[in-house]
Amino acid sequence: MKTEPAQFVSLLIDHQEIIRSFIITQIPGSPDVRDILQEVNIVLWEKRASFKLGTNFGAWACSIARFKVLEHWRKEARRRGVLVFNDELSTSLADKTQDRDPGLIEEQREALEHCMSKLSEKNRRLLEVRYSSRSGGLEKLTKDTGRTNQSLRVTLFRLRTSLRNCVRSYLFAKGELS
Repeated sequence: MKTEPAQFVSLLIDHQEIIRSFIITQIPGSPDVRDILQEVNIVLWEKRASFKLGTNFGAWACSIARFKVLEHWRKEARRRGVLVFNDELSTSLADKTQDRDPGLIEEQREALEHCMSKLSEKNRRLLEVRYSSRSGGLEKLTKDTGRTNQSLRVTLFRLRTSLRNCVRSYLFAKGELS
């Protein structure tokens, strides 16, 4: 069954966050995620005639995103004059992520947002600063907060454990985990 352009656009819009999340899992912290997503959208549009309505759009889109991420890794390696990953390792990493259900990625993101909202403002801010792409590392954070390296490590460990447990409980309650 042929997909009409309006149907295709609707599927594409509905799956943007899933595709974006997939790309982020492949190149976390990269400022190029938005550009890669746009490249993926262009390829998806160009290949829209090959998509069969009723099949898994998210899986199809993520497989195209996978190839764009591999292309990005190769370009970065050439640009920097170093080998970031060899193709075999890159493909293996992408395959492992590709096998995940794209819908589960969205559910996990929703669960994490829910659990983050339950943290105190101070702890939420600490995690956001620590794991932002501009964090500057743990050493900078110790200087900024006036806390010792060990104190921050323990606090971050406890916060991650708390979030992990909360996310699991949330997903279990929604029937996403068994």
